[in-house]
Amino acid sequence: MATMFFGQYLLAKAAITREALLDALDRQRRSNLSLPELAVQEGLIERSRANSIMVHYRMSDAPIEVILEETGGLSREQIQRLQNKQRSSWLRIGAALVEGGHLSEEEIGANLADYRSLESAADQEIREAMQHLPDSETVSACVELTAFHIARVTGRPVKLNSVSVATAALAPGRQRFSQRIVGDGDYTIVVDLPPALVAEVARGMLGFSVEPGAEAEPDAVCEVINLIGGNACTRIEQLGKLLRPEPPSWSGGGDLVTTAAPAVRAVVASADVEFEIWIFCAGMDVK
Repeated sequence: MATMFFGQYLLAKAAITREALLDALDRQRRSNLSLPELAVQEGLIERSRANSIMVHYRMSDAPIEVILEETGGLSREQIQRLQNKQRSSWLRIGAALVEGGHLSEEEIGANLADYRSLESAADQEIREAMQHLPDSETVSACVELTAFHIARVTGRPVKLNSVSVATAALAPGRQRFSQRIVGDGDYTIVVDLPPALVAEVARGMLGFSVEPGAEAEPDAVCEVINLIGGNACTRIEQLGKLLRPEPPSWSGGGDLVTTAAPAVRAVVASADVEFEIWIFCAGMDVK
Protein backbone atom coordinates (compact mmCIF):
# COMPACT_ATOMS: atom_id res chain seq x y z
CA MET A 1 0.00 0.00 0.00
CA ALA A 2 1.40 3.42 -0.95
CA THR A 3 0.50 6.83 0.41
CA MET A 4 -0.57 9.63 -1.89
CA PHE A 5 -1.75 13.20 -1.77
CA PHE A 6 -5.50 13.80 -1.61
CA GLY A 7 -5.57 15.24 -5.12
CA GLN A 8 -3.76 12.18 -6.47
CA TYR A 9 -6.23 9.94 -4.63
CA LEU A 10 -9.16 11.72 -6.28
CA LEU A 11 -7.46 11.46 -9.66
CA ALA A 12 -6.74 7.74 -9.23
CA LYS A 13 -10.36 7.19 -8.18
CA ALA A 14 -11.52 9.09 -11.31
CA ALA A 15 -13.41 11.54 -9.10
CA ILE A 16 -11.67 14.39 -10.93
CA THR A 17 -9.76 14.88 -14.18
CA ARG A 18 -6.09 15.79 -14.44
CA GLU A 19 -7.14 19.19 -15.76
CA ALA A 20 -9.24 19.74 -12.64
CA LEU A 21 -6.32 18.81 -10.41
CA LEU A 22 -3.96 21.15 -12.26
CA ASP A 23 -6.50 23.95 -11.96
CA ALA A 24 -6.81 23.36 -8.21
CA LEU A 25 -3.02 23.28 -7.78
CA ASP A 26 -2.76 26.56 -9.68
CA ARG A 27 -5.38 28.10 -7.38
CA GLN A 28 -3.34 26.93 -4.39
CA ARG A 29 -0.14 28.46 -5.77
CA ARG A 30 -1.85 31.82 -6.22
CA SER A 31 -3.48 31.76 -2.79
CA ASN A 32 -0.94 30.06 -0.52
CA LEU A 33 1.79 32.68 -0.16
CA SER A 34 4.91 32.39 1.97
CA LEU A 35 5.46 34.72 4.91
CA PRO A 36 8.19 36.68 3.04
CA GLU A 37 5.80 37.12 0.09
CA LEU A 38 3.11 38.42 2.42
CA ALA A 39 5.67 40.74 4.02
CA VAL A 40 6.37 42.22 0.56
CA GLN A 41 2.62 42.73 0.00
CA GLU A 42 2.37 44.51 3.34
CA GLY A 43 5.31 46.78 2.47
CA LEU A 44 7.41 45.45 5.34
CA ILE A 45 10.37 44.31 3.21
CA GLU A 46 11.62 44.74 -0.35
CA ARG A 47 11.34 41.99 -2.96
CA SER A 48 15.11 41.51 -3.03
CA ARG A 49 15.15 41.00 0.74
CA ALA A 50 12.32 38.46 0.50
CA ASN A 51 14.24 36.52 -2.15
CA SER A 52 17.39 36.41 -0.03
CA ILE A 53 15.37 35.31 3.01
CA MET A 54 13.88 32.41 1.03
CA VAL A 55 17.34 31.32 -0.16
CA HIS A 56 18.56 31.47 3.45
CA TYR A 57 15.52 29.47 4.57
CA ARG A 58 16.07 26.74 1.97
CA MET A 59 19.72 26.46 2.96
CA SER A 60 19.08 26.03 6.68
CA ASP A 61 16.83 24.16 9.05
CA ALA A 62 15.76 27.29 10.94
CA PRO A 63 12.04 28.20 10.98
CA ILE A 64 11.07 30.94 8.54
CA GLU A 65 9.80 33.03 11.48
CA VAL A 66 13.28 33.07 13.03
CA ILE A 67 14.89 34.10 9.75
CA LEU A 68 12.32 36.87 9.22
CA GLU A 69 13.10 38.24 12.66
CA GLU A 70 16.89 37.87 12.55
CA THR A 71 17.67 38.81 8.95
CA GLY A 72 14.45 40.47 7.79
CA GLY A 73 14.24 42.86 10.74
CA LEU A 74 10.57 42.11 11.43
CA SER A 75 9.18 42.24 14.95
CA ARG A 76 7.40 39.29 16.51
CA GLU A 77 4.15 41.26 16.38
CA GLN A 78 4.55 41.85 12.63
CA ILE A 79 5.33 38.17 12.06
CA GLN A 80 2.26 37.17 14.09
CA ARG A 81 0.06 39.38 11.92
CA LEU A 82 1.52 37.80 8.79
CA GLN A 83 0.90 34.32 10.18
CA ASN A 84 -2.73 35.19 10.91
CA LYS A 85 -3.17 36.51 7.37
CA GLN A 86 -1.53 33.38 5.94
CA ARG A 87 -3.82 31.06 7.93
CA SER A 88 -6.95 32.97 6.92
CA SER A 89 -6.13 32.79 3.20
CA TRP A 90 -4.64 29.28 3.06
CA LEU A 91 -6.42 27.16 0.45
CA ARG A 92 -6.49 23.38 0.81
CA ILE A 93 -6.77 21.18 -2.27
CA GLY A 94 -10.37 20.20 -1.49
CA ALA A 95 -11.44 23.83 -1.14
CA ALA A 96 -9.61 24.67 -4.37
CA LEU A 97 -11.51 21.94 -6.21
CA VAL A 98 -14.80 23.27 -4.83
CA GLU A 99 -13.83 26.82 -5.74
CA GLY A 100 -13.12 25.70 -9.30
CA GLY A 101 -16.50 23.95 -9.54
CA HIS A 102 -14.96 20.49 -9.94
CA LEU A 103 -16.54 18.87 -6.86
CA SER A 104 -19.13 19.82 -4.27
CA GLU A 105 -18.35 20.21 -0.59
CA GLU A 106 -20.38 17.06 0.09
CA GLU A 107 -18.31 15.09 -2.45
CA ILE A 108 -15.09 16.38 -0.91
CA GLY A 109 -16.27 15.38 2.56
CA ALA A 110 -17.21 11.83 1.54
CA ASN A 111 -13.95 11.26 -0.34
CA LEU A 112 -11.86 12.80 2.42
CA ALA A 113 -13.19 10.36 5.00
CA ASP A 114 -12.24 7.38 2.80
CA TYR A 115 -8.85 8.93 1.99
CA ARG A 116 -7.95 9.48 5.64
CA SER A 117 -8.81 5.89 6.48
CA LEU A 118 -6.59 4.54 3.69
CA GLU A 119 -3.77 6.97 4.50
CA SER A 120 -3.83 6.04 8.17
CA ALA A 121 -3.32 2.38 7.27
CA ALA A 122 -0.58 3.24 4.74
CA ASP A 123 1.23 5.50 7.21
CA GLN A 124 1.14 2.75 9.84
CA GLU A 125 2.56 0.28 7.31
CA ILE A 126 5.44 2.64 6.51
CA ARG A 127 6.17 3.31 10.20
CA GLU A 128 6.40 -0.42 10.84
CA ALA A 129 8.63 -0.91 7.80
CA MET A 130 10.94 1.88 9.04
CA GLN A 131 11.26 0.18 12.43
CA HIS A 132 12.41 -3.06 10.80
CA LEU A 133 15.06 -1.49 8.56
CA PRO A 134 18.70 -2.48 9.05
CA ASP A 135 20.31 0.08 11.41
CA SER A 136 16.84 1.60 11.58
CA GLU A 137 17.46 4.77 13.60
CA THR A 138 20.38 5.95 11.48
CA VAL A 139 18.85 4.95 8.15
CA SER A 140 15.48 6.46 9.04
CA ALA A 141 17.17 9.74 9.98
CA CYS A 142 18.92 9.84 6.59
CA VAL A 143 15.67 9.17 4.71
CA GLU A 144 13.63 11.70 6.68
CA LEU A 145 16.23 14.48 6.43
CA THR A 146 16.66 13.94 2.70
CA ALA A 147 12.92 14.19 2.06
CA PHE A 148 12.67 17.20 4.38
CA HIS A 149 15.39 19.20 2.62
CA ILE A 150 14.19 18.36 -0.90
CA ALA A 151 10.77 19.66 0.14
CA ARG A 152 12.25 22.76 1.74
CA VAL A 153 14.48 23.67 -1.18
CA THR A 154 11.83 23.10 -3.86
CA GLY A 155 8.86 24.41 -1.91
CA ARG A 156 6.97 21.30 -3.02
CA PRO A 157 5.14 19.04 -0.53
CA VAL A 158 6.57 15.54 -0.16
CA LYS A 159 5.12 12.28 1.09
CA LEU A 160 6.92 9.02 1.76
CA ASN A 161 5.24 6.41 -0.43
CA SER A 162 7.10 3.26 0.54
CA VAL A 163 10.29 1.94 2.09
CA SER A 164 11.95 -1.42 1.52
CA VAL A 165 15.29 -3.17 1.10
CA ALA A 166 16.29 -3.78 -2.52
CA THR A 167 19.23 -3.86 -4.91
CA ALA A 168 19.75 -0.37 -6.29
CA ALA A 169 19.01 0.40 -9.91
CA LEU A 170 18.88 3.84 -11.48
CA ALA A 171 15.54 4.39 -13.25
CA PRO A 172 15.74 5.63 -16.86
CA GLY A 173 15.72 9.38 -17.26
CA ARG A 174 16.87 10.15 -13.70
CA GLN A 175 20.03 11.72 -12.38
CA ARG A 176 21.91 10.35 -9.39
CA PHE A 177 23.44 12.44 -6.61
CA SER A 178 25.19 10.96 -3.60
CA GLN A 179 27.25 11.60 -0.51
CA ARG A 180 29.15 9.20 1.70
CA ILE A 181 29.28 9.83 5.46
CA VAL A 182 31.92 7.95 7.43
CA GLY A 183 33.34 7.58 10.92
CA ASP A 184 31.43 5.44 13.43
CA GLY A 185 29.79 3.77 10.47
CA ASP A 186 29.87 3.94 6.69
CA TYR A 187 26.76 5.17 4.90
CA THR A 188 26.00 6.59 1.48
CA ILE A 189 22.95 8.76 0.86
CA VAL A 190 21.86 8.51 -2.79
CA VAL A 191 19.09 10.60 -4.35
CA ASP A 192 17.71 9.78 -7.82
CA LEU A 193 15.84 12.76 -9.28
CA PRO A 194 13.85 13.22 -12.49
CA PRO A 195 14.85 16.26 -14.61
CA ALA A 196 11.89 18.34 -13.39
CA LEU A 197 13.04 18.00 -9.78
CA VAL A 198 16.70 18.57 -10.66
CA ALA A 199 15.62 21.91 -12.12
CA GLU A 200 13.42 22.73 -9.11
CA VAL A 201 16.16 21.90 -6.60
CA ALA A 202 18.70 24.00 -8.53
CA ARG A 203 16.32 26.94 -8.77
CA GLY A 204 15.47 26.74 -5.08
CA MET A 205 19.13 26.61 -4.17
CA LEU A 206 20.27 29.41 -6.46
CA GLY A 207 17.21 31.61 -6.29
CA PHE A 208 16.89 31.68 -10.10
CA SER A 209 16.47 29.25 -13.00
CA VAL A 210 19.38 27.95 -15.06
CA GLU A 211 19.45 26.34 -18.49
CA PRO A 212 18.84 22.56 -18.40
CA GLY A 213 22.16 20.78 -18.70
CA ALA A 214 24.17 23.80 -17.57
CA GLU A 215 27.04 23.00 -15.20
CA ALA A 216 25.47 25.15 -12.49
CA GLU A 217 22.46 22.82 -12.27
CA PRO A 218 24.12 19.65 -10.88
CA ASP A 219 26.53 21.80 -8.85
CA ALA A 220 23.58 23.44 -7.10
CA VAL A 221 21.95 20.08 -6.40
CA CYS A 222 25.24 18.76 -5.00
CA GLU A 223 25.25 21.68 -2.56
CA VAL A 224 21.83 20.58 -1.34
CA ILE A 225 23.08 17.00 -0.98
CA ASN A 226 26.01 18.38 1.03
CA LEU A 227 23.53 20.19 3.28
CA ILE A 228 21.59 16.95 3.75
CA GLY A 229 24.74 15.00 4.62
CA GLY A 230 25.90 17.61 7.12
CA ASN A 231 22.56 17.71 8.87
CA ALA A 232 22.40 13.91 8.85
CA CYS A 233 25.74 13.77 10.68
CA THR A 234 24.42 16.24 13.27
CA ARG A 235 21.21 14.24 13.76
CA ILE A 236 23.03 10.91 13.97
CA GLU A 237 25.45 12.34 16.54
CA GLN A 238 22.47 12.37 18.92
CA LEU A 239 22.32 8.59 18.42
CA GLY A 240 25.88 8.27 19.72
CA LYS A 241 27.71 8.03 16.37
CA LEU A 242 30.30 10.52 15.14
CA LEU A 243 30.24 10.84 11.36
CA ARG A 244 31.64 13.28 8.81
CA PRO A 245 30.53 13.90 5.23
CA GLU A 246 32.75 13.38 2.20
CA PRO A 247 32.31 15.57 -0.91
CA PRO A 248 29.01 14.98 -2.75
CA SER A 249 29.04 13.59 -6.26
CA TRP A 250 26.88 13.53 -9.38
CA SER A 251 26.80 10.66 -11.84
CA GLY A 252 24.18 11.95 -14.24
CA GLY A 253 22.35 8.99 -15.73
CA GLY A 254 25.37 6.71 -15.76
CA ASP A 255 26.52 3.83 -13.61
CA LEU A 256 25.68 3.30 -9.97
CA VAL A 257 27.60 5.49 -7.58
CA THR A 258 28.13 2.62 -5.17
CA THR A 259 28.41 -1.12 -5.62
CA ALA A 260 25.22 -3.00 -6.46
CA ALA A 261 24.67 -4.15 -2.87
CA PRO A 262 21.41 -4.27 -0.92
CA ALA A 263 20.23 -0.84 0.16
CA VAL A 264 17.21 0.78 1.74
CA ARG A 265 14.97 2.22 -0.97
CA ALA A 266 12.48 4.98 -0.17
CA VAL A 267 10.06 6.16 -2.84
CA VAL A 268 8.92 9.74 -2.24
CA ALA A 269 6.12 11.68 -3.92
CA SER A 270 6.91 15.34 -4.56
CA ALA A 271 3.72 17.02 -5.75
CA ASP A 272 3.03 15.29 -9.09
CA VAL A 273 6.35 13.44 -9.54
CA GLU A 274 8.32 10.80 -7.63
CA PHE A 275 11.96 10.44 -6.68
CA GLU A 276 13.96 7.78 -4.86
CA ILE A 277 16.26 7.84 -1.86
CA TRP A 278 18.72 5.00 -1.40
CA ILE A 279 20.70 4.50 1.82
CA PHE A 280 23.70 2.19 1.53
CA CYS A 281 25.19 0.92 4.77
CA ALA A 282 28.46 -1.02 4.81
CA GLY A 283 27.87 -4.56 5.98
CA MET A 284 24.10 -4.19 5.83
CA ASP A 285 22.39 -7.28 7.21
CA VAL A 286 19.16 -7.87 5.33
CA LYS A 287 18.15 -11.17 6.96
